[in-house]
Amino acid sequence: PIREEVTKVQEILAAFGTASGLVVNTAKSAVYPICCGDIDLNEVLEQFKCPIKTLPCTYLGLPLHTRHLRRVDIQPLIDKIAGRLPTWKGKFLNRAGRLTLVRSVLSSIPTYFLTVFAPQKWAIRQVDKIRRSFLWKGTADANGGHSLVKWSLVKRPKQLGGLGVLDLEMFSRALRLRWLWYEWKDHDRPWVGGAVPINEVDKQLFRACTLVKLGNGATAKFWDSSWLQGRAPRDIAPALYKLAWRKNLTVNAQLEDQSWTRGLWRMQSVEEMAEFVKLWDMVQEVQLTAVEDEIIWKFTADGQYTAKSAYEVQFRGSYCSFNSQRVWRAHAEPKHKFFTWLLVQEKILTADRMQQRQWPCDPLCQLCRQQPETATHLCLQCPFAQHVWEHVQAWTSSHVKKPSDTMSMEEWWTQEVQLPTKEERRTWAAINMYTVWNLWKERNRRIFEGKEADPVIVF
Repeated sequence: PIREEVTKVQEILAAFGTASGLVVNTAKSAVYPICCGDIDLNEVLEQFKCPIKTLPCTYLGLPLHTRHLRRVDIQPLIDKIAGRLPTWKGKFLNRAGRLTLVRSVLSSIPTYFLTVFAPQKWAIRQVDKIRRSFLWKGTADANGGHSLVKWSLVKRPKQLGGLGVLDLEMFSRALRLRWLWYEWKDHDRPWVGGAVPINEVDKQLFRACTLVKLGNGATAKFWDSSWLQGRAPRDIAPALYKLAWRKNLTVNAQLEDQSWTRGLWRMQSVEEMAEFVKLWDMVQEVQLTAVEDEIIWKFTADGQYTAKSAYEVQFRGSYCSFNSQRVWRAHAEPKHKFFTWLLVQEKILTADRMQQRQWPCDPLCQLCRQQPETATHLCLQCPFAQHVWEHVQAWTSSHVKKPSDTMSMEEWWTQEVQLPTKEERRTWAAINMYTVWNLWKERNRRIFEGKEADPVIVF
């Protein structure tokens, strides 16, 4: 910069302050020079009295630098997340309460950062460690023995058997797709045409989630947009894409004089030639029109991109072996839902689970003192539990039936329920939850307090 340019900037800021009332305080402003080694900045900025600083800095809440961010630049974000834990007294909250804080607070803090920057692996591990430790123990220093369920399962959406805790890597990718979407939808944004913070995986996901209706071909990219029968040419002919020149041109520009074939003369293999013939035949069927190109997001009803749909589509192909929706829609308290979620997967700390962890325990069921204690035996098959279920069946007029002594935990929870309304089915689920919860509490009462109660009292 030269002094005259700085003076003009100062005049613009002064005019802005006069018009809006937002006067710029130069003492609180700063200059961050880039490639100004041969310039006397003190002389250039003589009329603009503000401190001269060096990068990195924080701009609009984000770290700003001319190179890739280092650990020291990202560590304040992790410290901010960890700094929330001491004030919450997590040990005094049940797991359902801690889950709410993990999902609504700890997972949302890095959202703004993840919109711009792809998270580094070490940063994800650090944040996941904080979230996992707080969920299972209530502090930031839990070890693997405190975790009852794999973290990868916890991060699944609830409808897929998880707890709905955000997978930060997938969530960041879903957020960053908006850069590609706005390149299509809002050409007036100042960054359009420049480099955007996305990688090849992001582009691949975007192509899979979008459909381009070709018009004049002035916006759709020939190789990267899904305009050819719902697919992108680079996915139809990946070998040709490696040979092609000028990959960022639009469909209109590439179809002119068949420019897209430039560079393909280097074909050598039969596979490349077969891809060329296939792509050639498909391209020859294309006719451009006078209307503008249109992009459609496949996974929303209105065809518009949303971060939620972009996040959920990344879990396609996953499945849940039990009816998880029945757990979370039941008319029960959150702590009972969380307990049932663990129970259906047989992850509660019964004697068999503690023996797997090599923890000292009594291997026999505390309710009948006859069989080894497992989650299925304790809550369904134990003679004591069977008596409790008989009382529940009588009280509900057989709407809730006593489980058979050969039924597995998943079979019990996913059994067909012949009830006419949604509310009755949710009430049925809640009654089952409270019954197994009471059995678990009775088991713990016998271990830790040495007290016993009859089945009718437990019911």
